[in-house]
Amino acid sequence: MAEPCILLIEDNADDAFLASRIIGKLCAEKIVVVRDGEEASELLLKMVEDGSWQLIRLVFLDLKLPKMNGIGVLQTIRNNPKLQGLPVLVLTSSDNDVDQERCQQLGVIDYLFKPMTAERLQRALGKIKG
Repeated sequence: MAEPCILLIEDNADDAFLASRIIGKLCAEKIVVVRDGEEASELLLKMVEDGSWQLIRLVFLDLKLPKMNGIGVLQTIRNNPKLQGLPVLVLTSSDNDVDQERCQQLGVIDYLFKPMTAERLQRALGKIKG
């Protein structure tokens, strides 16, 4: 990756398509989609090694992922000194209070429920800029 991007970690193709369309309308950056938690963690750690992690402007993270759940990916991000400042928005269908509390403890910017809307995304993006 040689240009700024938004990392979308989502295993459901329909949800990824919808989220990409909404994100694309509000943000100019390229969108990189990763389909499972293990792949996402490996990509992020590889990007730390080669320095390209600095190109990630924002991470959208589903919690219900194959191979490694979203909380595991979030812990990978927060446990790495170079990645821990990355802004993360959770995009999920889980209304589990324990998940929401854990995400807050791990410093997510917002917890967006599927299906995402442009209005909710815009409010969440305002929290990053504001």
